[in-house]
Amino acid sequence: MLDNPPNLLRLSASVDAFKTNKRHCFPSKAAVRGSLLEMRRSNTVAFVSAGMLSPKKRDHMLARRQLYLNYGALSLATILNDQGFKTLLVHGEHREPSELLDALVQDGTLPSSLPVMLSIPSFYALGWAQRFCKLVRLADPCAKIIVGGRWVVGPDPGWLRKKLPEADLLIPGLAEPVITSLLTATPIVRRLSAPTPQFVLNHRLVSGFERYQPSIEASRGCGMGCSFCEERDIPLEKLLPAEQIAAALAMIAGQYGTSDVRPYLQSSMFAPNLNWSTCLVSAVRSHGLEIKWRTESRVDALTPETIACLAEAGMKVLDLGLETASPTQILSMRKSAHPDRYLHRASKLLKACGQNGVAAKVNVLLYAGETAKTLTETRSFLDEHNEHIAGVSVGPVVAYGPPKTANILLHEWSGSGCVAVDSRSTDETGITHVHLSREMDAESAELASLDMSRRYMNANAYYRLKSFSYYPRDYTRHDFDRDVDASDKSRLPFRQ
Repeated sequence: MLDNPPNLLRLSASVDAFKTNKRHCFPSKAAVRGSLLEMRRSNTVAFVSAGMLSPKKRDHMLARRQLYLNYGALSLATILNDQGFKTLLVHGEHREPSELLDALVQDGTLPSSLPVMLSIPSFYALGWAQRFCKLVRLADPCAKIIVGGRWVVGPDPGWLRKKLPEADLLIPGLAEPVITSLLTATPIVRRLSAPTPQFVLNHRLVSGFERYQPSIEASRGCGMGCSFCEERDIPLEKLLPAEQIAAALAMIAGQYGTSDVRPYLQSSMFAPNLNWSTCLVSAVRSHGLEIKWRTESRVDALTPETIACLAEAGMKVLDLGLETASPTQILSMRKSAHPDRYLHRASKLLKACGQNGVAAKVNVLLYAGETAKTLTETRSFLDEHNEHIAGVSVGPVVAYGPPKTANILLHEWSGSGCVAVDSRSTDETGITHVHLSREMDAESAELASLDMSRRYMNANAYYRLKSFSYYPRDYTRHDFDRDVDASDKSRLPFRQ
């Protein structure tokens, strides 16, 4: 804690002024700066994962309970911590930015002599980040604010600069190679790539880490060319060795002091072969581990034999990017040039999950050009495999990014009769909702998404999947039922 509570309270009061004065008549910068000069600055590098002012899909109590560990920011915090710097990662979640800033001031993390590292994990977090930057600059005009988040900063740093004028630096690529330089007078801000980290994330650097399920970054990239994917042109890296994954699982259990954790093996396309999977079984056994974990992959990237091995190694939930079962839409998405082969492999994989006790959560994307016919094709496939599906996540496609990148997608989609709901939103927020086709507008697509979600998922299935990875580790079924009662049932993606 800081040694001078009165000054600390003055800083907190300046933040309160931002919250309560709707005319934005702030204290003068000179007054705030005067109080700060009297304060002792910490030597902590504060990493802040921008939260969301409202959930990205449907706003209800259950959505606001979800936690998303920012493992990219934690990777950077871990690097600096290993170099001797004191680091802390805090998540905005669905808290007000002012609440989070108050907490950082009260515990002495801010003000700091080192930069505030703000990570923006998605465009849905941009509004929160804008408020937070304004508050930090108001409370501490001397603060250095460095903003990262490859998917938000990378597409057009010039556009983002206009959205975040308070930021001192924008880092457009992966920051592992440059993170130490960002603490110096000569920071490196070039766009760089970085291989999958070889170290285990230090989850104890996360404020309230016990609430979050841990992550292991298993590989980066994908490169499969799907039209809607951010990583369509980024080559898939080789998976970390199976022994290294098992050792990471053991280290995470040590960090949490329990094997009752549910790590997420982060990989845009988890695609191990049978030999790697067999090695993982042996490595897990040699470490004496009984940890259940989750990952994601394509429906055509794993074989039934591999699924059996991975289940034996602890894989309990698999997020599968089916996206569609319509041959027309498979081709439009560029998921595969051979829809029949794609769906045949998807069928075999889903059945293998069911036979090996792996909960398959299927992702479905209502895409540009969607019609009642294409939707029926997807629904028929899911009906046929219903007994092997643990749940679904369904939603209409959205064009993410500033005009520089989003307009390319929107132009491509326009050939299918797809148009923006509000063309101004592209520049204003980087999030462009669309009418999918002349037959299916945005409202119809949302209703169809909810209908399909409820068709394959009840409350029990929804809770099991969400509590495995995304709800706080101490979030009970009683908590869930209470939140269901407090939610608008029309927004919930499951049947009662």
